[in-house]
Amino acid sequence: MKFSLLLQLAILSPLLTIGQVTPRLRVAAAKDTVNIVQDSLAVSAPKGDIETTIKYSAKDSIQFEVERKVVHLYGDAKINYGTMSLTAAYIEIDYETNTLTATTLPDSLGKESGVPVFVDGAETYAAKKIAYNYKTKKGRIADVVTQQGEGYIHSEIVKKNEDNEIFGLHARYTTCNLEHPHFYINANRIKAIPNDKVMSGPFNLVIGDIPTPLGFLFGLFPTPRAKRASGILVPSFGESRARGFYLSNGGYYFAVNDYIGTSITGDIYSLGGYRVSMDNSYIKRYSYSGNLRLDYDYFKNDEADIVGTDLRSQLPPSTRSFWINWSHSPVQKPGRGRFTASVNAGSTLHQRLAYTNTTQYLAPTFNSNISYQKNIQNTPFSYTAKLSQGQQSGAATNNRIGVMNFVLPDVNFSMTPISIYEALTKNVPTGQWFENFTIGYNVTARNEVSNVVQPRTLSGIPVIGETSADTFAINGSNLNRLWNNGRRSAQHNFSIGLGSFKLLRYFNLSPSVSYNEVWLDKKFTYKYNADSNKVQVDTANFGRIYEYNAGASLNTTVYGTVYVKGKRVEAIRHIMRPSISYSYRPDFGNESRFGYYQTIQADTLNDQPVFTPLTLPRFYSNVPGAGLQSALSFSLQNNIEMKVKSKSDTASTKFEKVSIIDNLGLSAAYNFAADSFKLSTINMNMNTRLFKLFNVNLTSAFDPYQVNAEGQRINKYLFEDSGFNLARLTNASLSVGASLNPESGRSNKGGSATNLPSLQQNQNSLMPDYVDFKIPWTLNFDFTLYYQNAIARGQKDQITKNLSFDGSLNMTDKWKITYMAAYDFTNNNIAHANLQIYRDLHCWEMSIGWSPVGFQRGYNVTINARSALLRDLRLTKNRTGFNR
Repeated sequence: MKFSLLLQLAILSPLLTIGQVTPRLRVAAAKDTVNIVQDSLAVSAPKGDIETTIKYSAKDSIQFEVERKVVHLYGDAKINYGTMSLTAAYIEIDYETNTLTATTLPDSLGKESGVPVFVDGAETYAAKKIAYNYKTKKGRIADVVTQQGEGYIHSEIVKKNEDNEIFGLHARYTTCNLEHPHFYINANRIKAIPNDKVMSGPFNLVIGDIPTPLGFLFGLFPTPRAKRASGILVPSFGESRARGFYLSNGGYYFAVNDYIGTSITGDIYSLGGYRVSMDNSYIKRYSYSGNLRLDYDYFKNDEADIVGTDLRSQLPPSTRSFWINWSHSPVQKPGRGRFTASVNAGSTLHQRLAYTNTTQYLAPTFNSNISYQKNIQNTPFSYTAKLSQGQQSGAATNNRIGVMNFVLPDVNFSMTPISIYEALTKNVPTGQWFENFTIGYNVTARNEVSNVVQPRTLSGIPVIGETSADTFAINGSNLNRLWNNGRRSAQHNFSIGLGSFKLLRYFNLSPSVSYNEVWLDKKFTYKYNADSNKVQVDTANFGRIYEYNAGASLNTTVYGTVYVKGKRVEAIRHIMRPSISYSYRPDFGNESRFGYYQTIQADTLNDQPVFTPLTLPRFYSNVPGAGLQSALSFSLQNNIEMKVKSKSDTASTKFEKVSIIDNLGLSAAYNFAADSFKLSTINMNMNTRLFKLFNVNLTSAFDPYQVNAEGQRINKYLFEDSGFNLARLTNASLSVGASLNPESGRSNKGGSATNLPSLQQNQNSLMPDYVDFKIPWTLNFDFTLYYQNAIARGQKDQITKNLSFDGSLNMTDKWKITYMAAYDFTNNNIAHANLQIYRDLHCWEMSIGWSPVGFQRGYNVTINARSALLRDLRLTKNRTGFNR
């Protein structure tokens, strides 16, 4: 039966509303089909069961079967329906049954091409054949690969219900994104709830197509929409020489909300003992971020009193300890206060008994600070309130209690320097010489407490109520003792600026005056008691110390240039910056004038010893040094650089500067008021950068005075007996370091390697860490040489040499080696060494760590899946010197 073109369009109009084809419409009236090729047309129609417009297209042709209400799409067929999209070589749309069917088609060589890909929201499916009912939202997929979060499900048949849940038959679950995965979890049936979890019945692990007996009666793999989700943290297994076999870091992670995440974990050891930790991270965008961690550790050791060479006999007895780490960083906002916190405190032995990295174990001190700072807007005033704590480990102080110092609180109020004249004349300039005078002020009040009791004693003189130094534990019963052992002070600083003036066009004259005053809560008075033949020490509740000095400096800059006729070198320039300064400071040791010191001496009595006169400070801190100072100081700074033609400029019209010596400095001082040794030690320093790679630093000190046979300095210049020998080298240090990588030779990217970054990182020396395979190699090294001249005859000069280096090397695209070591040439031993080997196994990774020397010596071998989803799918074998 044949239809006219008008009749055919009338019949097809309800179908054409569903699709969009191009403006060219080619209709072939043949039976009950219409072919539309590569074009689109949009025609409106009443809405039926279809919730939204179905947009479809095809590269080859679109064919309609009018009577069956079926549309065939051939060649790169595409359909978009709401949040759902489907692409394939061939797609069939059946409007009678509301189904979509997609398959592959053979190409000219007979190979199947155009694998159907179905996307529904965040879910993606790839299969040889897909059937989907867009009304009921149910589907059936054959030979499918679907992605669920970081994982992939390979199934022979998959069904999808109206709740978007997926049911797979004869399924494989993996995080490997290859068509033929390296490993997978093999299960007969799998159910996936998108953005939630994947569940399976009995399963076993298959690696490299080889089934393994590893598996369980059921599997549960979370696939949350967000990156964070609550869940169980599976512990890792290991062995410690001091605590036996253990299960470590097992617990639960609570994703409280988008701002807070908390994990509660614990360790348990076969030789007794346990550890419990709470780690809480928080962040509020544009406001603040931080982390709070609490650790409680019970270290059990019943063999501490047993004499032997075993490790446990050398460790402390059973101990309970705790530790707190808190860091808080705000986002700086204009006009707002700034609250910061860095807390690192706890029991003295905790960091040595429960260490997790080299830095933590070796650190002798730990410091904590909590502060609030605010600048008062439109004023020169600001204030800061701070709480701080310092702690030394028991190993550093040779006792188990350790040393703890607290500042509770430290309050500072300051005023930035302001112009005195502008403040008095309301910013009306007059050009007078004193307009540059400025004044600033700040006061700091501190309350310092410590668990170290200072000894009540005097050098060589008996004291009434004499005591020795003591350290007490900090607990609830000792809080009153801790407060009474504290010290209170208030320090006032006045910064006075007198401006700078030009002299003879080329010289800058800068006078200066300073005044400081300190209030203390204790002042001591010494009195000899003839009855007891001892010194009696009386304490007052208030003392005042003030000091002042004045001076002036004169400096200039001298330039000298030598022009060189060379192929590349154009000129060499020498810059000298000489400076002379004079300072005056009174003798604050004058007892009658200032009273900061007191000389005590015993009365001359029959049968009583006569004390040697002894001058003692009457305050416990901040006492100005005794002796009049009227000193002239001299310094000279030098810089040498070349002007060379640029290599990149063939016309030789561009030049660049090359530094030969960045700085060569010389400094000394002469005190006119000193009774002897008026000339100070002469100091010299130099630093430069060689080939834009190597940083060289040299410091040295020279003594201009002679020494006797016992090594004591005598007030006689060296040149008086040695001719042209002006000074004697007493000590010197040389440091050469570099940070090398493929880019360091091309541009100025090599930084100083004085403190090697890898030695400062907070990382476990054996456990694997993030590895960047993009950098082919790195090398950082630091060589230091220190020389100390022997003063006395018969003694040998001391020379110490140390070499530290670390770096990485990519053996191939998949193999990487990192290393770090430190060698002491003086003692001929390796201070520390560590070697790490990494292997990228595509969806797996392997790491091998080895520390051959030191208390942390041991090894670690780990093979694990790279995906965070299967973080507990790993094999670990380790043995360390102490803990993990």
